[in-house]
Amino acid sequence: MMLVWMTRLAAIATVVSALELVISHRAFSERGVFRWSILRREYAGAPWLVRTLADLAFSTRGTSMIVLVQLASGLALPWVAQPVVPWLAVASTLLIAVRFRGTYNGGSDAMLLVVLIGLAVAASGAPLAGLAYVAVQLVLSYFISGIAKLRDRAWREGRALPVMVGLPQYAVPDAARRLFSVPMIAKGAGLGMLAFECAFPVALVDERACVALLAVAAVFHLVNAVVFGLNRFLWAWIAAFPALIFWVQRLRG
Repeated sequence: MMLVWMTRLAAIATVVSALELVISHRAFSERGVFRWSILRREYAGAPWLVRTLADLAFSTRGTSMIVLVQLASGLALPWVAQPVVPWLAVASTLLIAVRFRGTYNGGSDAMLLVVLIGLAVAASGAPLAGLAYVAVQLVLSYFISGIAKLRDRAWREGRALPVMVGLPQYAVPDAARRLFSVPMIAKGAGLGMLAFECAFPVALVDERACVALLAVAAVFHLVNAVVFGLNRFLWAWIAAFPALIFWVQRLRG
């Protein structure tokens, strides 16, 4: 059942990812900031075959086709029980990451790829391995992020959040900027985030703790979607939740 839910949520995350690229297609056209005529210079020293394949795949038309494959595979995920579907989603998502020199939208693309790989492995005959891979990556995503923040004095002192909400690229609502400009609120929110992320491995040893931490995580990603516009993070991470629930129930049962 958890695999079914992971598939459904991953389908939403994949479709949302593809639709965002469809809407912002001008960015990778020859009039956009990600135009291939500029990015292809990074392949100047690559073998001829690599350069030829990159030109075919990452041109404006080629990128559009990859995005359409991602969209189609995302739509098919809940309905077509064939391994080729999640593997197509994996391939298209990975190629999009390569096209945009890493990821187009940061960690959400990386987590989406993790979930899709887990689904592809599960659909290929190893469901326990696929779910385990996703569950471990989910726990590590929070824990490593928390440890990294813990080492940063700005996070410990509550100075990091006001800086983040003030960045112009996020277009954070004025109400949120004013809220996090209050030192006590900014420090409390920052320390709360540190505590939540660093404590996340506890979810592996207690089912109630798992449910509580995932509820906090869902609210955390929802707030990020509303405040920072990171809607892809919401769906990518929530899609990984069923894998963790499955393994916690299995280990504790």
